[in-house]
Amino acid sequence: MKIGLAVGHSRRGDEGAMTSRESGYSISEWMFNSDLVRRIATPLPVEFKIYDDYNADSYSDGIANLAKMLKDDGIDAVIEFHFNSASPSAVGHEWLYWHSSKKGSKLAYTLRDEMEATYPDMKSRGAKPRSADQRGSLFLRKTPCAAVIAEPFFGSNCEEWQSINNNRGKLAGVFVRAITKFSGG
Repeated sequence: MKIGLAVGHSRRGDEGAMTSRESGYSISEWMFNSDLVRRIATPLPVEFKIYDDYNADSYSDGIANLAKMLKDDGIDAVIEFHFNSASPSAVGHEWLYWHSSKKGSKLAYTLRDEMEATYPDMKSRGAKPRSADQRGSLFLRKTPCAAVIAEPFFGSNCEEWQSINNNRGKLAGVFVRAITKFSGG
């Protein structure tokens, strides 16, 4: 099985949301997830490919280009890495998948379960199916393989951001273990 590790907001001019500035250290979604994906890739015991340049200016063109790259590379499942951003009091992790994708659902629930086991005190917002016109649906619908959008914390919540940032390796471990389980390794 070959896994795609896609850094969200990987099109020109898009850095995504910023983490809470209250912590004194704030970075973009793209910067955080570029680092996280490298931490995941190092110990990952399955075949993978990193996607961190969608070679496009618009969201729809970026997703179309990513979908083509995934197909050309023979990717079986892909995770697009993000973090949520809302009010400073918003908390939790969630895992989005296309509503009719059995493998996407399996990957989302495997990620959710591993996150709940590793961060038992963090609110689980669950694995959530998506259909047309919902947030993330274009990515989930257009990919030629099982796909999940990972939202493992709220960057807008200072406490969650500090907890994750103080031990990024712990979060990377969640993904390594979940991907390994999903892949049957």
